[in-house]
Amino acid sequence: MEFAVKTTQLAKVFSGREVLRDCSLAVERGTVYGLLGRNGAGKTTLFKLLLGYLKPAMGKAEVLGMNSVRDNREILRRTGSLIEAPVFYEHLSAEENLRIHLAYMEMPGKTICGQEQENSRRQKIREQNIQQRIEEVLDLSGLPCTGEQPVGTFSLGMRQRLAIARAVVHRPELLLLDEPMNGLDPAGIREMRELLKGLMQKQKMTILLSSHMLPGL
Repeated sequence: MEFAVKTTQLAKVFSGREVLRDCSLAVERGTVYGLLGRNGAGKTTLFKLLLGYLKPAMGKAEVLGMNSVRDNREILRRTGSLIEAPVFYEHLSAEENLRIHLAYMEMPGKTICGQEQENSRRQKIREQNIQQRIEEVLDLSGLPCTGEQPVGTFSLGMRQRLAIARAVVHRPELLLLDEPMNGLDPAGIREMRELLKGLMQKQKMTILLSSHMLPGL
């Protein structure tokens, strides 16, 4: 059995206060796995440990077969995430926000400056692929025909959908979603569940999501 996420006795301490203790879990590839816990139980901390944003006080975490501390740059490249409230460039369109994220997720360090000029044919093909992928994820996320709309005009539900579109636009193998149902009405929760089911089936990705309420899973 192959695991997308595996933690062993993971622990984290902030200012002498233990916020995560003896956390051991295994998430099989190609599945949807839900974490249920009250606010302050350490769900967000766990996600940040998995992505290498934080270092554990004890234990270890493996993500896609890699060490979360040593290999966090590669883990970030192969993972999509929504942790806490999503932040966007409010004055820019949904499409522009996704383009910026794609440029960042390539992360070679030479993409923006210092890279040799691609020939015009390659550049054109690459631009077509990027545009096609952006349109694909906006449609998949339930946001068709909104690509040119400023994000500052989006409703809460639309922002949550755009956050998930941004998390999957670079075709990650693993998707980490921290409270993705937060603030959504019952209809929005149903739509989000259908969206996540479609992502698992169509994009063949593993999804790990958290909630402080059972209906959120």
